Parts: sequence; C-alpha cells; structure tokens
Amino acid sequence: MQIQQVRVKISARQSEFDQEPLIAIFHRWIRENRLGDHLLIDVADYRHVPEGPGIMLIAHEAHLGLDEGNGQLGMMYARKRDAIGEVGPRLAEAFGVVLTACDALVKEPSIAGTLDFDVGRVEIHVMSRLVAPNTAETFDAFRPLVSEFLAALYSGADIALHHLNQPRRPFGVRAEIAGEHQINDLLTRLASL
Repeated sequence: MQIQQVRVKISARQSEFDQEPLIAIFHRWIRENRLGDHLLIDVADYRHVPEGPGIMLIAHEAHLGLDEGNGQLGMMYARKRDAIGEVGPRLAEAFGVVLTACDALVKEPSIAGTLDFDVGRVEIHVMSRLVAPNTAETFDAFRPLVSEFLAALYSGADIALHHLNQPRRPFGVRAEIAGEHQINDLLTRLASL
C-alpha cells in the first residue's frame, strides 16, 4: 500500500494545558533549527478554534502543534509535501519527528512538569483521500502494515487498532498500545527500523 501526507498524533496525559509558552518555545526552535530535515518557517496561533490545532510550528514540509482535535490534547505532526511511498518508511519519518518534539517539550525548562505524553495512545491519519479513501477496504489494507510497524516500534506489545470511521474526515486509525513505554526507548528502536 502506498500513502502520502501522513498525520500522527500522540496523546497528552493532561486534558488541558496553557499553550501560551509554546509561542516562544517554537520561535526558539526555528532559530535553533530543531527539526533538522525541515525548513521551519513560522508559528501560528489557532487557539481560538474550538478543538483546533492550538499553537502550530509551520515548516515547508509539514506542521507540528499541540492539537486539541476530537477533545483530546496531543502532539500532532502532519506531513504536507511528500511523494507517495510505502507505509513503513512514511510512518517511521512521522513518528521520528513527533516523538522528538514530544521529548523536547517534556524537557523544556519553562514548562517543566506541566506536560507529559502517553505514547501508548496514538492516532494515525492519511490526509490524501485519493490514495486512502476512508473506507473499510482501506482499513483492511492498512491494518497489517501499521500493525507490523507498531509491533516493531513498541517491541511486540499488544496493539488494538480502531478504524476512525468518520466519512467526512480523512482515513484514520486509533492505536492503543498496552504497557508503559518511554519516548527515549521508542526513539532508539525507531533508529534501528
């Protein structure tokens, strides 16, 4: 299965978080080029949008932010410009960026102790409706590929995948991974996939 424009969201443990400090943090990330392979451009404030994308870090290739969609706070990475490609490499790239961002935010001194992520609760969307219509057939084709990727990343943990069957929205799945997992362990495993 070939996909493009992958979006990955890792849930926060908190249901609410004051995003104001992210403006300064993300501007500093731009100056420091914190997402190496991405051309970081600007910071956008969408906190006024109910269940919206919050404060976003805009890159040429993608955007990243503390999303509040579906009533769940979480770090979201959405690839905008990429060629169509295999599921595994596309997921590896997206997970690499979103996990790196989660790790960096948790370690930010200005918000220390106020934000944490449950890396066992993940949403994956394929934003290109042309290559991945939101149908049961797409889920049937996607399920074994994403299960294989997540099993390797989460070291064989039990994984439950649920089709987010919302006809007016892009194709998506919610993954619930059993056990406790650490961001650094996932980043280490990801480097060897």
